[in-house]
Amino acid sequence: MNKVLSQLKDFNDSVVAIIPARIGSKRIPKKNLQLIKNKSLIKRSLSTAYNSSIFDHIVLSCDSNEIAEQGKGIASEIHMRNKINAIDTASTESLIEEVIKFYPNIFKNNTLIYLLQCTSPFLESIDLIKSYEEINNKNMKYESIFSGYLFNKFVWQFNVNEQSYMSVNYNPQKRPRSQDSEKFYIENGAFYIFGKSNFDHTKCRLHGKIGIYEMEEIKSVDIDEPFDLKLSNHIYDLLYK
Repeated sequence: MNKVLSQLKDFNDSVVAIIPARIGSKRIPKKNLQLIKNKSLIKRSLSTAYNSSIFDHIVLSCDSNEIAEQGKGIASEIHMRNKINAIDTASTESLIEEVIKFYPNIFKNNTLIYLLQCTSPFLESIDLIKSYEEINNKNMKYESIFSGYLFNKFVWQFNVNEQSYMSVNYNPQKRPRSQDSEKFYIENGAFYIFGKSNFDHTKCRLHGKIGIYEMEEIKSVDIDEPFDLKLSNHIYDLLYK
């Protein structure tokens, strides 16, 4: 028999942020220490979590003293992860499981967990506050949530059998206006919300009835390539100056 998962609003023991940050990165050396307007990506993520005031604990999980130093005075716990979870092929789910097991006094069955990715420099404290308010809405029925943005462009995919490109989300013979097209959402990786006992059961950050916290597309940059850093600095000027 499948275990019945709990809704997010039922996780009311505590609220804990997990912020993973490795020192290694193939495309951008020491990516999490790179600066957006004189503030590192990891420091931005930590400050965003701290300034939201919704968390009972902020756990920085890292693999170097250099990153650990960034968390001093902000993170309530600095977790030095096992080597197996510091390599490129390690899954985030494996790290979450390690962190939960390392802090049994913090993670209770009814603990609400936010996984924050420090490669999303435009996540703001207000996003965390609003998402938490939504969770506490009595009409909220979700068991996990991801952040993302609306995508209403036309998608094509190469069909190997036909050796031709085929439309995925519309009929070219009945082209709709973009504002009338079917709604799709892109997972932007900024944050995920789930409950501890649900994660224990599923071993996955997204499970059950899944909801979305919608962010603006311009604020959904995920730092992956060197160009993303340059772009983010320009976007910062557009948004905040």
